[in-house]
Amino acid sequence: MNHKQHGFTIVELLVVIVVIGVLAAITVVSYTNISQRAIVASLQSDLSGAANQFKLYTVDFGSYPTGSGAGGLTQTSVGSGVWCPNVPPNVDSKYCLRLSGGNQFVSYDGTATSYKLVIRNGANFYVITEGSNPVALAVPVLINPTSASITSTDAAIGATIQSDGGNTITDSGTCWGTSANPTTNCTSISPGTLASIGTIATGSRPYGIAVSKDGTSVYAENSMGGNISIYSRNTSTGALTSAGTIANGGVTQGGIAISSDDASVYTSNISGTYKVSIYSRNTSTGALTSAGTIAETTQTYGIAISTDGNSVYVVSTNDNKVQIYNRNTSTGALTSNGTVTTASNPYGLAISSDGLSVYAVTNPNNTIYIYNRNISTGALTSAGTTSTGVGPWRIVVSGDNKSVYVLNTSDMSISIYNRNTSTGALAGAGTVATGASPTCLIISNDGTSVYVSNRDNNTVSMYSRNTSTGALTSVGTIATGSQPYGVAISNDGATVYATNQYSNSLSIYSRFVGINIGTPFAQPRTGMSPNTPIYYRGYASNSVGTGYSPDGTFTTSP
Repeated sequence: MNHKQHGFTIVELLVVIVVIGVLAAITVVSYTNISQRAIVASLQSDLSGAANQFKLYTVDFGSYPTGSGAGGLTQTSVGSGVWCPNVPPNVDSKYCLRLSGGNQFVSYDGTATSYKLVIRNGANFYVITEGSNPVALAVPVLINPTSASITSTDAAIGATIQSDGGNTITDSGTCWGTSANPTTNCTSISPGTLASIGTIATGSRPYGIAVSKDGTSVYAENSMGGNISIYSRNTSTGALTSAGTIANGGVTQGGIAISSDDASVYTSNISGTYKVSIYSRNTSTGALTSAGTIAETTQTYGIAISTDGNSVYVVSTNDNKVQIYNRNTSTGALTSNGTVTTASNPYGLAISSDGLSVYAVTNPNNTIYIYNRNISTGALTSAGTTSTGVGPWRIVVSGDNKSVYVLNTSDMSISIYNRNTSTGALAGAGTVATGASPTCLIISNDGTSVYVSNRDNNTVSMYSRNTSTGALTSVGTIATGSQPYGVAISNDGATVYATNQYSNSLSIYSRFVGINIGTPFAQPRTGMSPNTPIYYRGYASNSVGTGYSPDGTFTTSP
């Protein structure tokens, strides 16, 4: 009797294949998960071991290994995964860190009382600090893309960094393009970069501008209006609110300065009744009250106040003199203390914050006049001259007293000088170009940024300043209103203001001072096409990688 042998049907075979596939997938996933957990466990174990090594180190040396990167730990010849403290030299190997296979050292930052160690395995980054357990690192997180000041070709774009991902941010900026999720046209934002946050109306033809030392008030001279516009300043945002005006005798105004105690404001006048006007300032409200005038015989442009508040200096342009005044620190009243002579037409005037030197620039003979100042009496003694560019208009001394900058309106340049902090003598250190018809120059209090208003370009030029050498590097320009003249910066360095003579307005700019988690940043970008939809986003990078904000969109003007 024959028995037929039956094989598997196609359906049965398919079922078996599916079952095998499912089992294989489960195996692969399980293996991947197990492998990932093993990597994580290895990283955590190495960091926990490192923490124990650092504890041993502190027992013997009284502190954690100090330094950053290779300055704190050095890879030894023992093996690529062995890192030892640099201090003291040839330290005992018992303090060295030994990383497991596949794990790599990323960075170390240590002080006497704290440390931060980062290691990685592939795309897995982990960190440990004193008194903590190992935790995973991630790319930075960004939110809230923003856009402002949109024109046919330009816009200020930015975002907010919500988290640094647990590690130091090394770069940040913005990207834009004509399609979603742009990764081209990405530019880092430099410290000191400005972004427009709006404008506010002034009187007729605003000229000079000053910000109170406490940051609560801004004052703008209205050269054709014969008054001063007063603004209350929001110290968090830099925004301004009009707080009225005060008359200045119906004459064109030259310069404006605020005493270091914020109690007095002084303005100089270039036509009409030549005088220096004195105002008492209410330090609670910012309101000004007239406190008299000092008669002058000619145009007065530059005005400067010593840091100690005891002296006020004014250039008498057509008299070729610097007027010296003693200041009553209680009332702000001025008393003449003589003059010193210059050559023809002095315009700009500056005093070093150490109180030792006063500088005046004269036009058209293109010269800096240097004076030694008697700190007790305020009297000036000539200490020589030095040449500068063509058509010097403004002069400024850096807060560290190491550099002097002269703004040359005719050859559109900044002359840079190294200053001898003992004698006040100047040594030329090069020039940089400005825009057309530069009129005002300021330096940030931290000494890292210089800004220049360019009247015929309707821009403010931005420069980064090397605080060691005083050298300037251009970081671009930003648009203003029509014919900007005066520029001022708040003491906290967060806001810059520019007067626009023919727009009768102030331009207000936020200043990027560095990464601040939770604070929005903005960056002026250019090169866009008119009437075009634009996608943009902010970015930030750390040792793990780069994170991006969600996209923002806008359409450029026609």
